[in-house]
Amino acid sequence: MKINRNYGLVFWIEGFSGSGKSTIAELIKKRIEKKYGKTIVLSGDDLRKILNFHRYSKKDRIKLSYKTSEFILFLIKNKINVIYTVVGLNHRVREIYKSKLKNFFVTLIKADIMKIKKLGKKNTYTRKKNIVGIDIKAEYPRNPNFIIQNDMKITPYKLASKYYIDISKKIKK
Repeated sequence: MKINRNYGLVFWIEGFSGSGKSTIAELIKKRIEKKYGKTIVLSGDDLRKILNFHRYSKKDRIKLSYKTSEFILFLIKNKINVIYTVVGLNHRVREIYKSKLKNFFVTLIKADIMKIKKLGKKNTYTRKKNIVGIDIKAEYPRNPNFIIQNDMKITPYKLASKYYIDISKKIKK
């Protein structure tokens, strides 16, 4: 995949809450920065806090995407790479980002939501409504650039290492 050198890169990592998005993002950050330049990790939750936006319906998630995509556009115009972790799993949300952002690479973390719930690491599943995969149907990307299969048996470090190797093979400086 060829990149536009006038912009930073966006690594959009989407998957269920508790699927490993943030952990994997943090594990690849230094490698991405070394190879592609200044990089930050953001989560959908980070931007929700900054914008004081705490609604989670499908319609609200789409509305928020217009604002957050503008912020990420600002960063990549300044040649800052963004590793953005977001539940996503929504076609319209993904289209909004794709239409605005250059060098946009979609990564899907495939994980079994029932295994995640059973592990009990995320209280998201016990106290919130409008949960993607439970209350809101998950809309998986049709052609993601990368897929990480997380069966919860492989360490996040190994998943991140394989992901970085895949990135290095596909994205040329």
